[in-house]
Amino acid sequence: MKKVKPRYHLDQPDTDIYVGDNRKILPQLNESGFDLIFADPPFNWQVNYDKWRDNMPRQEYLHFTYHWLDECIRVLAPHGSLWVNIPDDTAAEIVIHLKNRGLTMINWCIWHFRFGQCRNTNFIVSKVHVLYFAKDPKNRIWNAEEILEPSDRATTYADRRTRNTRTPGMRAPLDVWYGPFWGRIQGANLERRNSHQNQIPEAYLERVIRACSNEGDLVLDPFLGSGTTCTVARALKRRSIGIEYSDAHAKSAFQRIKNGPIRLENPEDRAIKKAFFATHHGLGVDEVLCDDELLAAFNNACRKELPEWSEFNCNYQLWNLYKNGKLNSVRRRYNADNTRQKEKILRLAEQVKRIRKNSPIERILCDPKLRKNFDKKILALFPKSDLRLARKAALSWRKKISHHTQVTNKFAHQQYLFDATELSDEG
Repeated sequence: MKKVKPRYHLDQPDTDIYVGDNRKILPQLNESGFDLIFADPPFNWQVNYDKWRDNMPRQEYLHFTYHWLDECIRVLAPHGSLWVNIPDDTAAEIVIHLKNRGLTMINWCIWHFRFGQCRNTNFIVSKVHVLYFAKDPKNRIWNAEEILEPSDRATTYADRRTRNTRTPGMRAPLDVWYGPFWGRIQGANLERRNSHQNQIPEAYLERVIRACSNEGDLVLDPFLGSGTTCTVARALKRRSIGIEYSDAHAKSAFQRIKNGPIRLENPEDRAIKKAFFATHHGLGVDEVLCDDELLAAFNNACRKELPEWSEFNCNYQLWNLYKNGKLNSVRRRYNADNTRQKEKILRLAEQVKRIRKNSPIERILCDPKLRKNFDKKILALFPKSDLRLARKAALSWRKKISHHTQVTNKFAHQQYLFDATELSDEG
């Protein structure tokens, strides 16, 4: 058989795309050469995949499936992991086949999306099976710390026990995957590639690649499609090989790989999130920015994660993540007198009379110097002020005028004419 060469190549890290039938290309790849394999094969649902015939007779499709699975097993390293994305009608056959070939199931996950193909004859399909197998379960790459996410116990219920764990407020993901940017790539989604069917979100491959490979490792996708696997692997400094049957799809995927991912989370944002969820005690970003004790704890955690970053940079990036919807929603400060405090804050916000439009209030709260000047102004006007409530009132007013007007919300060394009794601890 003539040696097949990659059609496309990129350096640093090495990224190769082969064009053709993977049943002919996989046998030419080195045995035990891949640290991670991710496969999202055609489902045989009569989808238009350019030149691919997606309507095989059932037995022919299963024979095809077992063929490429066996080749993947052959090229998988002893410490490697094999992931397969597959729907209901073939998941069981793949599980049995891989177990019969000596692999061990680590997880049977579910990728859940909130919309599927509309139908009235049965329940709408809104999930795909995510099968995670390894050759050696005791000797596999597993980086739990790379994929931690906020625990519901911490974000929703403020469970104190989550603060004393090895990773405060964080835990490994559940085996059902869903959330922002986890849905099917359709419509106006920025990740969408024209002429590609059933495209998988970058968040999905980011989780798999971070968890089951290290920088410099070699990743294989035998059904490259839109190129998500190699795009994410390259951005995470992994070498990768993709195999695509369609010339047109391979060319499109290569362009995407060169352009890079759309939503891949950068290390700095991950560090900010980690510091926040380790210290926020179940409260929201605005609560943390207004509370001296919580903000100090957050800044101390940031120094460990981002020692070269200033307090302002950490605080402001936290606000940006919150504003852009990249932090899970968390509860407000609920305690015995929460209703009374909320009413007080709203009354304070209503009593803001004059605003000098120089710096946004969120910048004041994030910048230690501006924050200090703001506090001095409040205390000069009302010596018995509750500074946390004054800051919250300023934020509440910002949100109010943002909602009702087109005014550019820039605040600096402002003079707020509050009712002294409302700002006072005694009020």
